[in-house]
Amino acid sequence: MYGIGLPLQDAERAIATLRKMELFLGGYDFQRAERTITIPIVRELSRQEEEIFRAQFPAFQVKETLFEPVISKPTKLQDAIGEEIPSSLVSLLPRSLDIIGDIAVLELPAELEAYANDVGNGILRINPHVRLVVKKLGEVAGQYRTRSFQVVAGAGTTETVHYEFSSSYRLDLTTVYFNPRLSHERLRVAHEVGEHDVVVDMFAGVGPYSVLIAKSQPRTKIYSIDINPAAIRYLKENIFSNRVADQVIPLLGDARLFSEEKVRSIANRVVMNLPSEAEKYLPAALQMLKPDGGIIHFYQFVTREKPIHSIECEFRSSIEAVQRRVESFKFCKVIREIAPGKVQVAIDAVIR
Repeated sequence: MYGIGLPLQDAERAIATLRKMELFLGGYDFQRAERTITIPIVRELSRQEEEIFRAQFPAFQVKETLFEPVISKPTKLQDAIGEEIPSSLVSLLPRSLDIIGDIAVLELPAELEAYANDVGNGILRINPHVRLVVKKLGEVAGQYRTRSFQVVAGAGTTETVHYEFSSSYRLDLTTVYFNPRLSHERLRVAHEVGEHDVVVDMFAGVGPYSVLIAKSQPRTKIYSIDINPAAIRYLKENIFSNRVADQVIPLLGDARLFSEEKVRSIANRVVMNLPSEAEKYLPAALQMLKPDGGIIHFYQFVTREKPIHSIECEFRSSIEAVQRRVESFKFCKVIREIAPGKVQVAIDAVIR
């Protein structure tokens, strides 16, 4: 077999040229050295072809080379697992999964529990950037909103770095809460924030709302609160690695206590990303708003059949119960399904 050797930086253009000349040989791995690459070709070049090619790539060489055929990799989980699980259970394989950094997070039905390792190894085969597969054990629970996991395939710790919209977040899945499915919701909120707004992120976690808001609006000030010491430790690291430490102020403790002290009556916006308990924190959130009001970004779990009008009415009543009023709803929609018949709703409310 023949190949064309040339500097690595010329590889992309050379492949395009070889394709046009119908000389590129597919189905074989390239040979790479530190600064050079050898590309397989269908045959030795004619004198005319060599002149054409050398006009663009003076440093190339034609040489006889032994190339290894490309081994095609499976792209579907079912193909990656093969016959390792009974055919009667194939329909139960997960069709989607969360990937946080280089860790895949898996939910398995009871019927597949015995094959968790096989499923995990299949996920590793079709996702080369994943190094660890973990299975959820139970629900998010406790004061720190954490969940237990079981490693089913791969190697390494449960600490990772997750990348989202040009930002990075270091975290440990076992000690903090993080949901990659809210990435577009975080971006939506960040785009709503005004240039000089003061924001309170009441349940900041490792900082996905706070960091993105700070990077979207470089003149904002964000007070980022969390009761979990591990979350605050990672938050501090993340605001430095994302270069927003001059905007984001991390605060460890219960958000309700800070509403009485440090962040009372200072905010244009309050982010309340705690849908399981947000309603009981509404009085504290209202104390954080400036006297003339502002916007609350509120999240809540509801049943799927509950009408949006009913959700707005209940929210309005909760605000009026603490002597404020809802001037308008800027946004009120279902943003994701969390279980059969149960959804998460996002509300942006203007409060006066």
